[in-house]
Amino acid sequence: MNILTKICVVVLLVLVLFASVTFLTMATVPQNWRHLHKQEVQRRQLSDQAVRFEKLHSARLSEEIKDIKTRADALATELAEAKKDKVPDPAALRTAALQAAIDAANTRLAELQLNVEAMSKRNEALSASLDQSRQAIAGLQKENRRATGEITQLRGQLERSERVVRALQRQLQDRDERIAELEKQVVRGVAATDAATPQAVGKIAGTITAVRGELASINIGSAHGVSRGLKLFIYRKANFVGYLLVDEVDEGESAGTIVDKQLDPVAGDKVTNDLLK
Repeated sequence: MNILTKICVVVLLVLVLFASVTFLTMATVPQNWRHLHKQEVQRRQLSDQAVRFEKLHSARLSEEIKDIKTRADALATELAEAKKDKVPDPAALRTAALQAAIDAANTRLAELQLNVEAMSKRNEALSASLDQSRQAIAGLQKENRRATGEITQLRGQLERSERVVRALQRQLQDRDERIAELEKQVVRGVAATDAATPQAVGKIAGTITAVRGELASINIGSAHGVSRGLKLFIYRKANFVGYLLVDEVDEGESAGTIVDKQLDPVAGDKVTNDLLK
């Protein structure tokens, strides 16, 4: 495994780690806050129903108390009339029993009022908790949008890296073909072929000065090692653009045909014979 392959493997592993963390966050967190939000809404609905029930029960007890008081007043009137007529005491006992029932009803009403107040306070607490949940949901949505933007940037970087890798693979393929051709010439042992074999040159680097259709001119020539038939890489920062096949060479500039282009070349793009140097 060469150095280039190791670098590519490391870059892909880093991208997979970033993407897996983001995907796990997107797959787990949104479901948790949705479930929490649903539970809080259900609790608030149950609390509202309990408050309405307690209010109805309180109203019913109030009506019963009023009815008991009315009956007690009637019994008190009957008792007063009975006392005038010297009626026995059973009516007084009945009045006492009714008064005890009224006291018990008043006590129950006070308890219900306390329960209603407690329910109201609990409802306010649930409302505050629901507001906090909404704020948490908004924060999670913002974090989700940020993570989506980061994923988009990582995808762009990955695509650029893949284009560079493809360019390097093409360069390696060209080198292999050149080596195979040189090996054939050595086996043949033809002196004329050996004399015509192109000599290795150092790194050639230049800039495109003009583009017209499929033709482009560069600011380097024979003085810089450029020769007719030379195939140069065209790149823009980390992006592979295409190849320039040199057709015309002067001492200080050259021109050629653009082939296998991936992007539209423009003036200012760089050219080189070796992306690895």
